[in-house]
Amino acid sequence: MEKDLFVKGEIAVRLDGDKLVIEYNGKGGGANVNVNASYFLDLLAEAIPGEVDDAVINMLKAAFLG
Repeated sequence: MEKDLFVKGEIAVRLDGDKLVIEYNGKGGGANVNVNASYFLDLLAEAIPGEVDDAVINMLKAAFLG
């Protein structure tokens, strides 16, 4: 599955299969970061205190990653 999650100006965030891709193409150059989306979302859930975010992140994982 390929899905744009956020595109604004020089920054784009998208899902490409099971990878979360963050791209920057602006003045002076560009950068591209690929990370396992499930791993990234798990780290995000750990970093945010409370349980509500965990439920939301798990729903996102189920919807986008299966």
